[in-house]
Amino acid sequence: MKPYSRWNNKKDCQSNNGQWIEYHNYKEILRGVNELNCRSRSTDINPLIWARPYREYNKQCLVMLDPPDCIQAGWTRDNHLGNGREGYPLNYTWELPQFISDTKQRCVLRLRYNISTSDYNPWDTDASSNQNSRAGVSSPIQNNPYVNVGAASNPLKLAVNTAQFGRTFQDRSHMFILEPRRTINHADAQSTRILNLNVRGKRGNIVQTYPAVEYDYIPNQLELGSRDFLHIQWEGSNTHNNGNPAGDGQTGDDGEGKSGTDRNNLVEILDRSHNYPLPYEVSTLCKDASVIWKPFNNAMSSKDLALYLASSGYFRCFKTNDCQGYSLESKAALSNVLNNSPASFAGLVIQLTKPSVYHYMCSRNNNFTNRSQKGTIVVQ
Repeated sequence: MKPYSRWNNKKDCQSNNGQWIEYHNYKEILRGVNELNCRSRSTDINPLIWARPYREYNKQCLVMLDPPDCIQAGWTRDNHLGNGREGYPLNYTWELPQFISDTKQRCVLRLRYNISTSDYNPWDTDASSNQNSRAGVSSPIQNNPYVNVGAASNPLKLAVNTAQFGRTFQDRSHMFILEPRRTINHADAQSTRILNLNVRGKRGNIVQTYPAVEYDYIPNQLELGSRDFLHIQWEGSNTHNNGNPAGDGQTGDDGEGKSGTDRNNLVEILDRSHNYPLPYEVSTLCKDASVIWKPFNNAMSSKDLALYLASSGYFRCFKTNDCQGYSLESKAALSNVLNNSPASFAGLVIQLTKPSVYHYMCSRNNNFTNRSQKGTIVVQ
């Protein structure tokens, strides 16, 4: 059996001696569950159906997918791959799905955007409308057409490339793993929201990074509730050289520190008009934060937390007795532009319960003259 054929409807399939079989997409398959148990276990939160999963013939107990979230995209200026009307990056907040099996899930995220036009009916125009002189089909649009605007002997030429009409740009796919939530010794560990604070963009100046952007925190204006958790993390590379061919942008990797390297950190500032970090003694972010989870076991004081974020994980604490070989006392000196710190930062999960506003920046990438990497956390 194969889950596809040249016939895409039941009538044509059966009239050509095919067998019409319905397949279902799904969130996951509950193996070893019979039909009766499957139907009895179905709930509004986790609806189950007894059906044939895609690419399999035997029916199984399937966890149904949530309905797609179809929303209007935020406004942005035409051909401007940047911020929206309010000056913040256009984005989509994705709520990670829950899996009944509570096991690792291998996922693929596909990102694409389409170019549409009103120069022809988008619903009634498809490949059958392509230019075909033999069949007497004339395309509704032509390459670089001449148009008469009243001066018959002097038409104007339009810059039209039919290959750019009604097409898909920037089709990107990314694979990743979703893991079950870690066991955390906290009353709200399994129920509260966990929000991500990450880094977008890449190394280079504005023309070298195009069509991406320079480094920026994402979201750079983050609102938290007093019960929310915040996971601070980012990833980077040590081979980000942007050599030929550079794609849409220019070659080169202007930036601070060693060429070809991504580095980020987080230090508190008074507000986003400032470009000098606050001394720890007058800072508040790390003092107000409770550490909920971290990828190692040693205890962490608020001062250790400030050091951990400022060094991008190079140091975990001040005293060797607290974190052995990862301490400020025992490790080699940190490069003042973070060259020897990790490119990626697994980070940690914190909670901020005090209503307050915190501002922060990256000490390496915040180039005052032409690049700003700053963010704000508002706790309500």
